[in-house]
Amino acid sequence: MHVFKATYRDRKGKTRKTAKWYVEFYDHKDDRRRIAAFTSKSATEEFGRKLDALISYHKASGGHIDPTLHTWLTELPRQTQQRLIDIGLVDGRRAAVRLPLLDALESFAASLEAKGTTAKHVGLLKTRITKIINEAGFTHWGDISGTKLLATLEEMRRDEVDDEGNIVVRGISAQTFNFYIQALKQFCRWAVRERRIAESPVSHLTGINTKTDRRHERRALAPLELATLIRETAGGLVRFGMTGHQRALAYHFAAETGLRVAELRSLRPSSFDLGPDEPTVTVAAAYSKRRREDTIPLRREMAERLALDVGMIVDNSPVFRLPDKPAKMLREDLSDARERWLNKAKAPDDRERRTRSDFLKYRTKAGVVDFHALRHTFITNLARGGVHPKVAQDLARHCDINLTMSRYSHTELAERAEALAKLPDYSARQPSDEEQISAAEQADDAVSVLGWRLGSNQRFQATSMDSGGLDGAEPDHAQLLAALEEVLSAMGVTEKPPGGLEPSTCGL
Repeated sequence: MHVFKATYRDRKGKTRKTAKWYVEFYDHKDDRRRIAAFTSKSATEEFGRKLDALISYHKASGGHIDPTLHTWLTELPRQTQQRLIDIGLVDGRRAAVRLPLLDALESFAASLEAKGTTAKHVGLLKTRITKIINEAGFTHWGDISGTKLLATLEEMRRDEVDDEGNIVVRGISAQTFNFYIQALKQFCRWAVRERRIAESPVSHLTGINTKTDRRHERRALAPLELATLIRETAGGLVRFGMTGHQRALAYHFAAETGLRVAELRSLRPSSFDLGPDEPTVTVAAAYSKRRREDTIPLRREMAERLALDVGMIVDNSPVFRLPDKPAKMLREDLSDARERWLNKAKAPDDRERRTRSDFLKYRTKAGVVDFHALRHTFITNLARGGVHPKVAQDLARHCDINLTMSRYSHTELAERAEALAKLPDYSARQPSDEEQISAAEQADDAVSVLGWRLGSNQRFQATSMDSGGLDGAEPDHAQLLAALEEVLSAMGVTEKPPGGLEPSTCGL
């Protein structure tokens, strides 16, 4: 490696030296090359040493780049990078490192669509990434910093308040905070795979605890709530382009299958097998969240209810024509169903009691009821029905059983109170050590009494097991039962079999 300044003649024919220093070297093919570096000699010499290291590693590894030089390469001037690409020391795709992030975002979105990701999800990711890029002031890959990202997100979490301390604009939630991190990390992982950057600058970041800032906790509908909603909705008028019957069927079906909104919208008559043996519905892989074809069993009653509706569709159009915002539709149906339920109160006291209850309310202390809450209802009812957790996980189509049991399974206060009632009553008087010892001694005495009573009974004395049988005399069951009752009384046992102490109930 040789560092020098090149000479040239100006217009007047006078010899001059270039402003930049040059590095002359032999590349990985042992061809002599020269590259213009920097106006500083020391910076050029450092560049030359890094260049030697790059070439040495390239030769030794068969074309790979020394990991310690990744950052150095991304910080080089675009012209120098292009020169290294032309020589063959750097992959051509690395040139994209200096392109604007928003241009790279379009390529990222195109790659997701090519993999079969839904347009809705691609659009959501683009929106989030664009938002955080603009808020943080990131322009190129080299601008992305984990520290700057976290500082920007923390700023976005702050509420805007007026002079009186009232919240004017609510900051983002902990869940949204994590969504932004996840989106940018996914974007950077793609860039690493595409060799646009050497490593992700945000791979080390983790999310924050969402349990401390849950703003949209869902609750499961109680069985009577769901039954009332379905019944009252079925008789309702057209809403959001769906008849009352169609809306009620959609709610019922979602609560019995756990299907998500996008999965429901994808269903066509061809998705159903409503035969008499094992009726099923199949969700195509393109619409399933886990990108696998899912075949889900249906209850016989649901299959019979669906048969007429599905049979009336002749052009294989969607079975459930859900609106863009089904949560709003459900919220209005909940309100109407609750109002009808309140109006059915027969007495003022009953009306007041119903008004105070959370029955069919959209928002309660337990959470809200949006359309996805029907999936929560489905999984919660599986747990209440005693379904094995593994089977519940399979029906929910979750990869992690913890998600099934913790996030989607809900318990009511009454259920938790009932479970607590099964605990021992620690406030009741417990027997002392002396009383427990006395009871044990009495039990031993009772056993001795039983042995004495049996031994004193001549009929039992006549029994000789050594001879291999009885002497032909029948045992005195009355005396045996009397001895047994005495023993039980000494042991403090007062309960007797339903039929009393009779030979048949005691196996005699």
